[in-house]
Amino acid sequence: MTNPLTQTTMSRASMLRLMAGSAATLAGAGALSSCSLDSSSGTSAQTKTLTVAIWKGYGADLPWVAEDFKAKTGATLKFQYIDSSANQLQLVAKADGAIDVALPNIQYVGAGIEQGIFHELDTSRLTNYSDIYPEFAQRAEIRQGDALYAIPWTWGSTGLFYNSKEVVPAADSLAVLWDPAYKGRTALIDDANVLVPITAMHLGQDPQKPDMATVTPALKALKDNAKLTYSSTDDLAKAVSSGSAVVGIGNSDGIGGLIASGEPGAADLVYVVAKEGAVGWIDNWAVAAKTKNLDLAYEWLNYMTGSDFLEKWAETPEDASPAPANEAVAGSLDADTLKRLQAQPDKISELALQLPQPDAVLQSWTDAWTQVKAGS
Repeated sequence: MTNPLTQTTMSRASMLRLMAGSAATLAGAGALSSCSLDSSSGTSAQTKTLTVAIWKGYGADLPWVAEDFKAKTGATLKFQYIDSSANQLQLVAKADGAIDVALPNIQYVGAGIEQGIFHELDTSRLTNYSDIYPEFAQRAEIRQGDALYAIPWTWGSTGLFYNSKEVVPAADSLAVLWDPAYKGRTALIDDANVLVPITAMHLGQDPQKPDMATVTPALKALKDNAKLTYSSTDDLAKAVSSGSAVVGIGNSDGIGGLIASGEPGAADLVYVVAKEGAVGWIDNWAVAAKTKNLDLAYEWLNYMTGSDFLEKWAETPEDASPAPANEAVAGSLDADTLKRLQAQPDKISELALQLPQPDAVLQSWTDAWTQVKAGS
């Protein structure tokens, strides 16, 4: 990913986004059938194909999804794979109606609204809207005035993890990442959009408005303390298994998945939202403004945010689900599943959400981290 504004928090589906590379090709899922039922009109129509812009391997393109959605709607799915959030907006705009629905992070919904890319949503047609955590559903970033343009789907955080047998006493502060006692035993996720806000929180600053003059030296000290800067869960898992990484920054669902994996050392991991906070994210479904399949797009949003899909996804560990934004679904999951997903709704208010930032600001974060990694 060469775009400096690319969001690579590795916070979705255990970093499958990053591993997707630049796979921006169409992939069909399911075969055409002779007809489908338009649920809004109740009339038989020619088979429709819904084209969905998503990250590869991120839930929506699981093999059983196309079959299940077709059984419910008679419709075929196609996936346009994306390699960055900014790239997704460009794809939807250039598709001119050939892409029906997209999956923007909350950091990018506003830009899509301003560019006229997304369709205003009628909440009366969103069957699961009332079950979405109100802290998410009421976010100003997915609205323009009173008009809603996206419905929250999954959420999580990127924060502190540690090995409970090696880090004593138990860590509850980001300060442990700078502790000389763990020099050469710390793992950092390779993402300026996470590490800059984390460092700002450590310094007591506003993570949305970090003072880079003081953040950059602290970021260098953080990097100097690290053994590993990683960009895949495989690399992190190896470091955890070997004992070379006992504390670090990771994504909530990724660490939860490691804990449940049975890998050596993983069962001793603990993920926490430190007392200074953690970086949070919300992924949302949005409908393309020029879609020619509006009724079908609503059916997709309702299916994706509903219990049939979300519960099955969450209860299948190998499918790497994040926490659902549907509060009713989260309430139906057992304790072990919730722990694996790191669904901690009581911590939502403590998260510093990745919110829209001027291009120049994100570029300055990327430049600072690039220079720190290069040792300059």
